[in-house]
Amino acid sequence: MVARLAWGDAVGNQVRYLRDLLRGWGFASEIYADQWDESCRDQVRPAHDYPREADADSALLIHHSFESRLVPIVARSKGRKALLYHNVTPARFFEGSDRHVARGCTVAREELRALRDHVTHAWAYSHFSAEELTAAGYRDASVLPFAVDWNAFNVPADPALRAQMEDGCANILFVGRTVPSKRLEDVLRVFTAYQRLYQPRSRLLVAGTLSNSAPYDASVLALREQLGPERVVFLGRVDSAQLSACFASATAYLSMSRHEGFGVPLLEAMYRGVPVVAYGAAAVPETMGGAGVTTLTDDPVEVAGLLAVLERDAALRARVVDAQRERLAPLDQETVARRVREALTPFLEGRAPAREKRGPDGPTVVCPGFETAPDAPMSRLARAVVDRLPGARLWTVRRQVMPLQLAPKEARSDGAAVWHFTPDEPASREGQDVPPSSSLETAVCCATGPVLFAGADEEVARRTVTRLHSRTVAGGVWETRRAPDEGVRLALGARLWELSPGADVDALATDVAQALEAGGRTHAR
Repeated sequence: MVARLAWGDAVGNQVRYLRDLLRGWGFASEIYADQWDESCRDQVRPAHDYPREADADSALLIHHSFESRLVPIVARSKGRKALLYHNVTPARFFEGSDRHVARGCTVAREELRALRDHVTHAWAYSHFSAEELTAAGYRDASVLPFAVDWNAFNVPADPALRAQMEDGCANILFVGRTVPSKRLEDVLRVFTAYQRLYQPRSRLLVAGTLSNSAPYDASVLALREQLGPERVVFLGRVDSAQLSACFASATAYLSMSRHEGFGVPLLEAMYRGVPVVAYGAAAVPETMGGAGVTTLTDDPVEVAGLLAVLERDAALRARVVDAQRERLAPLDQETVARRVREALTPFLEGRAPAREKRGPDGPTVVCPGFETAPDAPMSRLARAVVDRLPGARLWTVRRQVMPLQLAPKEARSDGAAVWHFTPDEPASREGQDVPPSSSLETAVCCATGPVLFAGADEEVARRTVTRLHSRTVAGGVWETRRAPDEGVRLALGARLWELSPGADVDALATDVAQALEAGGRTHAR
């Protein structure tokens, strides 16, 4: 079951491929969707038919990546159910450009939490995404290998398009939807620097739908006019032969995306022998698997320099391409299909894992900057509050992306439980701000015990404070120079403390801990 079945979409391609695998293993398998492309009409059944057609022996695989409105259908359907999580793009990327999509992303994460009570198994397509499942309370979340149909890439290149692009220019390629999270504006900035500083005879190829009427797309087109690079080609939606021509003529593949749950185009470029340069956000480093070039900076000049080195140094380019082929070796068709079958078999056979009923959480102190600056006043306050609350835990964000962590990692710091969540992107080298973490935000929304935001001005507080469970006791501490916004003030009310310069951290920690332990007793400010 999927919200929408679309041609050429990574989720849709995965759904169709899994259906074919299941049929090949002897199962009767159908795709159910709420919406679909006209080209997919013959491959799909209406989702609202599933509750009537399912029985006690049915097994439902729910693919989740955006608002689906399918939870009620899942809830009233017979049979066993499992979740396959493709990840949900954070709403912050669409705020200011598309309120409808931003709302859909927020609702999708609410649906992720709602689905937890209806499934017996849950998988994600990367460790990065599995961490968020664990944060959302899925007890046995694990990684399911992304079953890529490599044969689908073996389509002869469109001869006319290939001849047009192979004219002596260095072609930089990007494939994907033109949405804010893909950061096409950064691709344009990198390409402009590359063309002006290193390779005047260069071309940028963008294979993906672009609309003049959409606000984000219009801003990308306006930026192109402002930057003024030559030979920027927006190809729109391409067919398989045209896509093959793009890869066949590409000098390098460039991704500056800020959020990927996996990243199929990266592997497709590797498969086609095109060196990849990608910004190391979310699951991108994991998808790359140590191959290609993963950059932890989004500086256009620095990234352009990487493209230039790959073009000019033939030996280096050959080593990169060879390493990319090695990265794909364990992802061959037969091996991945076997691993997928092994992972799905317990669910398909009806073997549900034994689970103990989960009790209420203890107090949680959310301090994103604790790892970055453990000796800062706010970090010292957070630690002091944890020390005063039995069973309390401290949640923070790692300084750098560490995508191979299967679940939030608990460490012990002088006896206290400290959980480290993966950031969505590398920390800026210039600033001290901690990058956001989708899994941390999800964990906060799922917390059932008292929650303290240290500090209340951080992104995680702004994005979760109004989405906490109605019975969750929450408070916040803010530093004098960084006051929380009005929304946080309204939500926390009298449970806000100010950490002023030179304040007695221990005394303030005692007051905060007592208020949280007493169930959110208000205090005078």
